[in-house]
Amino acid sequence: MKRLFSLFTGLFLITAILLNTSVFAYQLNADISSKRLPKGTKMNVVMSEAVVTNQIQVGDLFSARLTSDIKQDGRTVLPQGTLVRGTVKDYTTTARLSKSAVLYLTFDHIVTPQGKQIPINAAICSGFDLKQDGAISGGGNYFDELKRNVSKSGYIISKTTKWGITSGDELFSGGRFLVTPIAAIGGTVGGVVYLVGDSIIDLFRRGNDVIVDQGKSFDIILLEPLDIPLM
Repeated sequence: MKRLFSLFTGLFLITAILLNTSVFAYQLNADISSKRLPKGTKMNVVMSEAVVTNQIQVGDLFSARLTSDIKQDGRTVLPQGTLVRGTVKDYTTTARLSKSAVLYLTFDHIVTPQGKQIPINAAICSGFDLKQDGAISGGGNYFDELKRNVSKSGYIISKTTKWGITSGDELFSGGRFLVTPIAAIGGTVGGVVYLVGDSIIDLFRRGNDVIVDQGKSFDIILLEPLDIPLM
């Protein structure tokens, strides 16, 4: 009789434990859900502090905040102001020959409204002069400056020639045929002097630092899906 009573008692306890475990698991699943932001989701953020290539070290931390709500299936999963944290992955400094700095930033954590830190894999996709590998460029090198000098020289010649046409017409009828050639020659001389002079200076000039100002707004894009827990 005692053995039978013990057997029933044991079965009752096992059943109670299994029922409690099932109820707890059901409550856990019911209370905690998540929304998935797919790969390719864009988020606009604003920098909370400045990042400048002549003032940083690899591994330095920085933060930004979402400028608008991120929604999925009509529900806000990340409200405006959500904190996004990042790290300085790498950078190069400026050098002679107008070599500008290059900056690599990674975005590795997001802090949910519940205070949970969730790892993310995101990269900058707009708002800067970006290289093919995703780095922020400070402006390029000597050859980039040379291209800009050629463009600026052409602009000087074009602007001066147009001035000659307009001024000649205002001077007297047919005056453009007298003033325009003179203006074009002057513009050409000025453009060539600018091109040669600035190109020589660029040989010895250092390039530009990369400056990501506090308050700078830009887009980042998810490189992998992101699951956001909802309460």
